[in-house]
Amino acid sequence: MEFLWIVPGVLAVLLLVALVRTFLIKAPKYTERAIEFPQDEMDAYAEKLGDMIRVPTVSKREDEDLTQFYAYHKELERLFPNVHKTLDLTVLQGTLIYRWHGTDRDRRPILLMGHQDVVPASDAGWQVPAYSGAVIDGKVYGRGALDCKSTMFTQLQAVEELIASGFEPGCDIYLEYAINEETGGAGAKNAMEYLRDQGITLALVLDEGGAVIDKAVDGMDRPFAVVGVTEKGYMDLKITAQGKGGHSSTPPRNTPAARLFAFANEIEKKRPFQKKMLPETIKMLSRMAPAFPFGLRFILGNLWLFRPLVKVLMPAVSPFGEAIMATTCCFTMMQGSDAANVIPKEPYIVANLRTTSFQGCDDSLALMRKYADKYGLKIEVLLRRDASPISNIYSDEYAYVESCIREKFPGVGVTPYIIMGGTDCRHFHALSENALRFSPVPMSSAQSASCHAVDENVDLTALYEGVKFYKYFIGNYKL
Repeated sequence: MEFLWIVPGVLAVLLLVALVRTFLIKAPKYTERAIEFPQDEMDAYAEKLGDMIRVPTVSKREDEDLTQFYAYHKELERLFPNVHKTLDLTVLQGTLIYRWHGTDRDRRPILLMGHQDVVPASDAGWQVPAYSGAVIDGKVYGRGALDCKSTMFTQLQAVEELIASGFEPGCDIYLEYAINEETGGAGAKNAMEYLRDQGITLALVLDEGGAVIDKAVDGMDRPFAVVGVTEKGYMDLKITAQGKGGHSSTPPRNTPAARLFAFANEIEKKRPFQKKMLPETIKMLSRMAPAFPFGLRFILGNLWLFRPLVKVLMPAVSPFGEAIMATTCCFTMMQGSDAANVIPKEPYIVANLRTTSFQGCDDSLALMRKYADKYGLKIEVLLRRDASPISNIYSDEYAYVESCIREKFPGVGVTPYIIMGGTDCRHFHALSENALRFSPVPMSSAQSASCHAVDENVDLTALYEGVKFYKYFIGNYKL
């Protein structure tokens, strides 16, 4: 009985400690940076990016007509003459690989990357034509303005200006831009294999994927720079129900379509995938805690105490919370009969899964089959790839990336991040233990949402800051 009196006291002490820590971890007040943005320089940057956007490089397979990509390459030669005079260039079925020779051949090279291709766009709904590259109110509009020609531009422009200043890198620096990142094509994989066949390993890879985002999560009091250290796996499953079919006027019980719906409903309701907080997730939530109001700061700033609670509640109340802790399943496509009065014999639905590193494609598939068997359904794997390895957030290379972010974007939050989608960076884990995803092009949450949508745009000031970041990053790299 005496033990029961101790428990409330211990809980009170723990809560008091958590309360004190919450007041201590509040970040200093964030104030907008006072930066002088030279208008003539920003105008020149906008004109260059606009010229890049005006070549519609829609994703292609390597065996398709690459005329637009070769026209784009000619445009790059015109826009970045120093780059093309100084760096070696290899073209692999449209994919570009630049090499900038360093002064110390004993040091491992680094790779900066992005991609040339964009998703398709029509002019419907746009303020301006989708491939106009028009400048409106200090923003460049057009397909690829953010994803990913701004990253290409800021990298190439930084190298262009460094060459003009007489700078020589200490180690070799590679730049790589594939033609089919948006469709998960083989361009970047071929580039990786090209480098691997030459015996090259990389000290650091920096791709697009993370960014400096204003209001990355509702309630934050400052922009956050998120650095992708891994990306979830991907799997498409076709789930088919078989039956006799027939006329809908005399329907039997348990029709094929009904079994499919029951299966999908059970997966939706139960969310049966394992939930786990990876160390990188814990680091992310802890880093974000100081930017939140008191209530969230109290919980996220004291995960040593509230981790079990967060693990249960976050996936239940937030799609983002579920995605960072578990494999997710979304039903995206379906096919029934060709007529409204015909019972389909073999209707199917397609499920898109984003798998975690701890419950990969094999385990997730086994779980889906368990539920499918309950309803007599057949599962076919259409496409799959497991989550990429997790880069070490305690390495010197990761620390260097964070230090550059803090130097060029003072006051913003910085955190490692798990990428929910896919990037070409995943292929280069084979050549580097430090494959990271971060593009230093600041954007609002609305601009982030405009990628792959109408009115994709980027601020002129963001282009300026991106160029200056890469110049600093390259100019000060000594690892």
